[in-house]
Amino acid sequence: MYDWQWGEIPPRFFYFEKGSLHAGVFMQGTFYTIKLSVWSIIFATILGTVLGVLRSSNKLFRNLIAMTFVELHRNIPPIVLIFISYFFIGDQLFNILYIDSIIRSMGENVRNFTEVIFAPLPIMSSFFAGVLALTVYEAAYISEIVKSGIMSVPRNQVESAYALGMNKYKVIRYVILPQAFRKILPPLASQFVSTIKDSAIVSVIAVPELTFQGLELMSATFLTMEIWIVITLLYFILTFTLSKIITFWEAKYTF
Repeated sequence: MYDWQWGEIPPRFFYFEKGSLHAGVFMQGTFYTIKLSVWSIIFATILGTVLGVLRSSNKLFRNLIAMTFVELHRNIPPIVLIFISYFFIGDQLFNILYIDSIIRSMGENVRNFTEVIFAPLPIMSSFFAGVLALTVYEAAYISEIVKSGIMSVPRNQVESAYALGMNKYKVIRYVILPQAFRKILPPLASQFVSTIKDSAIVSVIAVPELTFQGLELMSATFLTMEIWIVITLLYFILTFTLSKIITFWEAKYTF
């Protein structure tokens, strides 16, 4: 019979040391999961929007470029993208661009700020490799969502915008995309939630997000069931909260 030891769990959230309150491994992992997901969502939305616009273009070359990117990344397992980003892009890029040296040469305040919003220098290349992999993987799906939103905009509105003298980029910026995003908020929200869940796979390259911290804690304490239950609840809280926020936006801005 399993020996439940729930009393060992609370100190893993917060603990006191020398009179100060410190974040435990669960909170540290949650913070990294949030940072990883936020940056991935931002970049994936930007890249996915660009790809979606290209996918809806009537220019064959643009369409082929976007379609090749989408089909390539949708049909590669995300764990493969993680390792490609980590071994062949993230680490090499950091060395070639001397990013580590540049950050170290900055002032202490700038360096501390960089480490807060991203990750400490020793794991920054791993962090960005994870962000890169999640970005291209999620962008492939977001592009299809954006494309469907663009295609749903009535053609007569586009033609009217051209008749008013707008160029192509103004039509996309002021006519097509605002209407498209209002219509695609629900599937886009689902993709954002999926990004949080997909971020767990970054644990394989030792980014200390929630799953990685949980696995490390399990190997040290053998509290397998308790830790998996806590991890599940924390992921649920993150995804449920994001779903409610986007539901509020959807109710306020869609029509």
